[in-house]
Parts: sequence; C-alpha cells; structure tokens
Amino acid sequence: MNGLMKALALGLMATGVASAAQAQKAQNSLRLALNYPLPALSTYDFPIDEASVFSHEIYDSLVKYDEIKQKLVPALAKSWKQIDDMTLEFELRDDIKFHNGDKIESNDIKSTIAYITDPKSKITYQSRFTWMKDVEVLSPTKFRVHSAEPTATGLNTIAYRVLIWNGKILDKLADRADYGRTSIVGTGPYKIVQLDTNKGITVERNPDYNVMPEYKKARINRVSALPIPDRQTQSAEFMVGKIDLLRNVEPDIAKALGESPNAGITYVDTADLFYLAMDSVGRSGNKALSDIRVRRAISMAVDRDAIIKHIVPGGHVAQKLDADCFKTTIACSYTVAAPKYDPAGAKKLLAEAGYPDGFDLQYMVYTPNKGIGEAIAGDLRKVGIRASIQLAEISLYRRLQGDGKLQAWSVAFSTGSNPDAGNIFSVLFGDAVMGYYNDEVITDAMKRGEAEFDADKRKAIYQRAFDRINEMHYHMPITSIPTVFVHTKDIKINPGTLSADKVYLTDIEWK
Repeated sequence: MNGLMKALALGLMATGVASAAQAQKAQNSLRLALNYPLPALSTYDFPIDEASVFSHEIYDSLVKYDEIKQKLVPALAKSWKQIDDMTLEFELRDDIKFHNGDKIESNDIKSTIAYITDPKSKITYQSRFTWMKDVEVLSPTKFRVHSAEPTATGLNTIAYRVLIWNGKILDKLADRADYGRTSIVGTGPYKIVQLDTNKGITVERNPDYNVMPEYKKARINRVSALPIPDRQTQSAEFMVGKIDLLRNVEPDIAKALGESPNAGITYVDTADLFYLAMDSVGRSGNKALSDIRVRRAISMAVDRDAIIKHIVPGGHVAQKLDADCFKTTIACSYTVAAPKYDPAGAKKLLAEAGYPDGFDLQYMVYTPNKGIGEAIAGDLRKVGIRASIQLAEISLYRRLQGDGKLQAWSVAFSTGSNPDAGNIFSVLFGDAVMGYYNDEVITDAMKRGEAEFDADKRKAIYQRAFDRINEMHYHMPITSIPTVFVHTKDIKINPGTLSADKVYLTDIEWK
C-alpha cells in the first residue's frame, strides 16, 4: 500500500472507529470479536480460553485466591476449614441468589460436584476433580467435601476450577451437559441474554450482584461477542467501527491497527508458560536426546533475550523464565536456574556427545506460537541442529504425545488457570507425559507434594523437583506470553484486582 492509500485507509479507519465508539460509549456497551463459535459456557464441558472469559463472570466459586495478596478470600462461602486431611467444611453466605432468583444452598454444591465427578459425565479434564469423593450436606448453608485421598491442592482447585451451578435446574436436565448450553444460570456480575453459535454471546450487568463487589464489579452494561474466525475480517470490522476490542492480536496486525489515532493497544502479561521440552529417553526414536549433554546444548543454544525482545508479542512486559513456574505460582521454588545463552558452549557439548556436525530434530510447535518456535529452530540450526518445525493445534499435540512421537516440542501452558506447583507438575509430568522422562525424583515429589498440607514442607518438596528438571535439562523455560489487546482509544483495561495477569469482562471499562 502506497503512502497516499495508507493515509486514506487510516483516515477512514479513524472516522469509523471514532463515531462508532462514541455511540457505544454513550450506551455503555461493548462489542468483541470471538475467534471461534461458542456452543456452551461451561468450563467443564467446553474449557477453552475465550469461553472462560465469560464463564468466570457468569458463575462464581466457593472461594477465590487473591494472587496479589496471596491468600484465599470468601466468595459464595463465607468461611471454610480443613477438618482433617480428607475433609473440607464450608459455610455458605445466606444472602446470595442465582440470576433466576433461587437462593443458593448446599444442595447446589452437591449437585455441581456430583456432575463433575460422575464417571458418566463426559467432561474434559475430569481427572482434576476425581479427588472429591462426595458432598455431605449438613444444613442449607453448611456442607462438607470428602476427599478420596489426602489432597493438599483441593482448596485451590475449588477456588479456580469449581464454578457453582443451580442444582434445581441441573438435576432436572436429561443431559446435564446442557446446563452450559440451554440453562445458563449463575450468581456472577454478568447474566446471559443470548448464546448462539452464529449470533454469538450477549451478556448484561447483574444489578443484584453481591458476591465479591470489591473484586468483581461490572463496569459495562451490555457486552456482545460475535464469532469472526478470520483474523483479517476481525481487523476489517474493527477498522469500520463494528468491533470495539480485539484480543490476542498478532504483533504485525496490532501495529498496523494501532496507527489509527482512535485506536489503542494494551499489553497484559500472563502466567502462560512457553517452554521447550525434550524426549530424554529416546521414546520417539531420536536417541541423541537421551544424552544430557545434547539436551543442555539445546538449552544453551536458545537466545531467550533476543526472542523476547524481537519475537514475543508484547515482549517488553514478558517475563524471562528460569524454571517451569512463576513468582505468583503457589509453592514455586528452585535453586538451579536454566542455563544461559552460550552457542559456542553448545557446539562444544554437541561435539563431546558425538555430534560435531549436529543431527536432525523434529520440533513440534503449538500453532499460535509459530513465530517463537521458528526463532528457536533458527537458533538450533546455528549450532548445527537441523530442526524442522511441525505446527500443531492442541488436539494433534495430544495425539502425538500419547503415541510417543514427540522429539522436542513447545506449548504455551496457561499456569494461571490454577497457579499451583502441583497443577503444573500434573500437566507437564503427568501420566501422559512422564514416559518421556521416567524420573522417580519428580514422580516422588508429585506424590508427596499433593498430600503435604504444610506450606513450607510442600514448597521444599517441589523445589527439589523444579531443580531436577533444570539439572537434567528436560525443559528449557523460555518466556511468558502476554495478551495483546487492540481497542478503541476510550477503552481502559484494568487487570490487578484478584490477579495482575488475567483480564475478564469486569476488568474493562469506558474512560
């Protein structure tokens, strides 16, 4: 596009965005673009990131974790206590109602937990909840959650994963999975108006919200989100003022859209862990990776500083990582850091291991992080490792993982969805993945850490495991992945109530 055409396009864009934004601001309404149609608002049956932005504003949990103050705070439950290693007792508030007017009671929690732990329920990631054996109702406002085994992470799982549904509605459904599709009733600051795979989602502010107004307050009266899978179309709709905010925008598109005087860009760092993992036992057939010197060479070949500065979207707010956890991760502790960038040292190690001319490496990269993966592959090729990239969505990644075909891989794991070291180990070194490592030190730490209720002892247990990962060079932690928002200039994004790295609807407002 020549200079004149670009100027005309930006002028039209500025006019469209400005006039449309004024109308939306006057109505206190907001229009978003969705990358995918959303058939349900259920973190159990449809746990994707875009849906959770809405689900966490429609439903509430019993307790929340304040990541800023690093403590659990009341939500639906006004109090709780650990009776013993197998029993959690809660007392509900008596002044909270669902969006349909029903008062929340212990039976609602019993029904919700019965659904997510029922083997007949085909929910995703059900293993997150199977530690809960049953719910014992003591009164309309008091109940106990009994564990199948001692689970120190149980309360954090309840805080982050267990969103409460209306039991009166849930128990009457022939298919309880329909709750997130046809019977979307919660207690949150927003309530559903419309959910349609073609027309999208519309929610409105709940004027009676009283669960956590000091943390979660709806500032926008009405929010609509339309599925527009094509990124180019999203940009075009924003340019003509039909969309007010775009989320997870690619750097080049964000830069182009941000040139309009009526557009703004906001970068918010997240606890999304991007890492490079390696098959340490030769399960995939690549025997070179079985040598610790080769794995260390791979880690030393990656220039994390350059990648964060030049490749990572919003790299100026991103975190360079030295272990598979963040400062905000509960029980994150390590004394052994990831190796520093040293390409000369990497070449020397490869020669010592018998690969002076390098070797071939199949490298799988999660598709949305293609740019970072290409930069890593480029660094590896500079030291002689001939890395060929295979892009994959999560479904293909999981299939290759289970089939034992991954040699090296990089995925962005959202640790903030439950920022506990135990959750990180269960995802990165659980049954489906441990076959690439077979490390008893990590397995033992996972088992003991899950059952240890003393915070200091638990932290020490996980420290040994985090150190072991870096000592053996199973992973090379790279960076956090910030979220990039492009929006009309009069929109303000305010993360930092419960968390500094998550943005939900209640964190957005018109200036």
